[in-house]
Amino acid sequence: MVRLTSEHDEQRRGFEAGSLDEFTVEQALEYRHRGTADGRLALWREEHVRALLLEWLPRNVTVLPEEIEEHDAPGAVATLVEFLAASGLLDVRSDDPARLREVAESLRQAHAEAMEDPRFMRPAKFWMLTAARSGVDVRDGRALDRFIADVRAGRVEYDEAALAKVMGNQFLGGLLGAGPEGHSLLEGRTLPLPVVDLGDEEALREAAAGVDILGQLAEVARWLGKEGKPLTKTGRLKTADALELACHLGTDRGLGAAAGPLKHLAGDGFDHIRRADQLPYLRLLVEWAREARLVRAYRGRLVAVAGARTVREDPLALAARALTALPALRDPLLIGPVWDVPSRLYPRFDLLLTDLLAALYGMPAGTPWPMLWHTVRAGHLDDDRWPGEGEDTHSPAELRVVLDLLSRTGVIGFDRGPVDASVLDGLRSLAAEDGSSGPAALLGAGDPEGAAHFRELLRSCEGDDVELLRLTPLGTYAVREVLTSMGRSAPALGDLRTADAATLLAALYDEYDDQHTSTELAGWIEAAGGWDTARQALTDALKRVRLHVRRNGLLRMLLAELPDGHGPDLLRCLRTDPELAPSALFVGQEQTAEAVLLAGQRTEHGPDGMDDREYALAVTESLLLMRELDGENGLLDAVGHTRADAETLTAMLRVAQTSGHPDISGLERLAAIDVVALRARSSHLGRLRADAARKRKGGSVKKKGKGKKRR
Repeated sequence: MVRLTSEHDEQRRGFEAGSLDEFTVEQALEYRHRGTADGRLALWREEHVRALLLEWLPRNVTVLPEEIEEHDAPGAVATLVEFLAASGLLDVRSDDPARLREVAESLRQAHAEAMEDPRFMRPAKFWMLTAARSGVDVRDGRALDRFIADVRAGRVEYDEAALAKVMGNQFLGGLLGAGPEGHSLLEGRTLPLPVVDLGDEEALREAAAGVDILGQLAEVARWLGKEGKPLTKTGRLKTADALELACHLGTDRGLGAAAGPLKHLAGDGFDHIRRADQLPYLRLLVEWAREARLVRAYRGRLVAVAGARTVREDPLALAARALTALPALRDPLLIGPVWDVPSRLYPRFDLLLTDLLAALYGMPAGTPWPMLWHTVRAGHLDDDRWPGEGEDTHSPAELRVVLDLLSRTGVIGFDRGPVDASVLDGLRSLAAEDGSSGPAALLGAGDPEGAAHFRELLRSCEGDDVELLRLTPLGTYAVREVLTSMGRSAPALGDLRTADAATLLAALYDEYDDQHTSTELAGWIEAAGGWDTARQALTDALKRVRLHVRRNGLLRMLLAELPDGHGPDLLRCLRTDPELAPSALFVGQEQTAEAVLLAGQRTEHGPDGMDDREYALAVTESLLLMRELDGENGLLDAVGHTRADAETLTAMLRVAQTSGHPDISGLERLAAIDVVALRARSSHLGRLRADAARKRKGGSVKKKGKGKKRR
């Protein structure tokens, strides 16, 4: 018989007995959900522990003086990670739990100081702590009101310098953080990315080899030679060298008429050149090569980066490096040599371009240009508009120039035709909303002017000749490199072929859709050496998952998505496994019941061949699952609240104790359930809820001791 180790039992009991600071654990999970780009609750690394202790908790939690001794955030986050590991939930990409505990303990003093640091305080936290340190019971509303009145009257001493820092940070918008040079350790949550098929790598490399701009970037480094070229005091090439390089690259052949309002990108003229600034298209290419780390300034010279030679010689790697560098090129792209006022795209150009590429990434159909521009404008430009300002026609034209440059790098393709039906259906459903909330509000339809723009957007997308944008296969590959360089997870078919079984299951369950899960499983089984080897690896991985909810969910996924009839074979094998049999029997019972319902039949019998012992294991698994999901009250709710229902639950609990289920600690918790007391408590709570509902429905509350009503 298999059972959890005593160490794992103690960790579970510690959580359930309330010996852990539950509020801090909730905040830790909230941080991973909202304060990180990926939002993965079960993935923990050193940087996550650092950001939680040094910035998230100081910003979002107030610890009163009398609570300091009870506040053990380092211990809470370390125990949370250890619990996830013991339950088989910890993402395999996490750092070692023991190492994370060491990091948490090493930050104990720094965390305590950060909790008192004015950089991370809002005014409410500052005054709450000041009041508590002055002896005020901050839980007493009247006492707190008197304290505020005393502050306004000048009768309270407080740290004026600290308050000045608090208020200064408020006006800075919370930009100061605990990272290097005051940068925040926290990140904004991003939407999950779809699974993509990158296709044949050699075909992509061949496509990249035919892109002229990529060849020009590589040629900048080759032209510099071993010695490089001298730079002026302003960091530019000398005029003669710049003109020589411009002629060598052919920068007179720029974007031409496609440059539109960004006329400086049309192409360089080589006559009467007196300064390197008079070659703006060359400046773009040189700055692009710098940002792509193909060349760099070294001791007053522009030299090729020796370590980038393999990138220059691999067109596919060069394409990815070039696109990753493009968002940083707002100066040469958006500010020409004679402009006095920068483009409206300039302030947020890096985020704007990255968001635009992410919006195109993985789209199964072309994206209408009107919809793409509307989304960009609503997300990045509308906040800068003055009230009553007319329609902005310059910014979309500038963005189209940037997109034309991307098309010349082989990243974006343009088509014309009708918008895909699925896209139109989505737009029509948004048009049906009032625009005050929901998805329509995200597209700028939350006010009358925004709603008018939204209606115009729908009209512009319903024609038969709409300009459509899509990423090319090379673009999909390169954009994925951009997104992963930012720390975002961008799954692709084939990524998991060589992964261990635990990583495979976690990634498929958390990140892959049904459409791609079966394909990835088929490739993984082939790479593992066949089904027999793969089945054993999957079995071992399932045994590492201790929570019944997670294990059963993984098993359901496998049964639904395993190719070539491997699902039923896996289920048959697991029914004979001492540890996994309960899950296999329970999930198999679900499948049988579902098949019966789909066939329109009615039966009260379980799955074929299920004996009394197996039935008892399935019943026990269902009890453990319900208790894990909803607690003891969930058990009663699932069975019912009548006396007969209580007797049924009692009988089921008795069956569990003699079932031989391998989860010994779970059986101990079931044995401790007092059904009579549980039913009495549930009945009492039910009456309280009913009374409260009646009072809410009546809209009034009786005054104590009087028959009058108070509205």
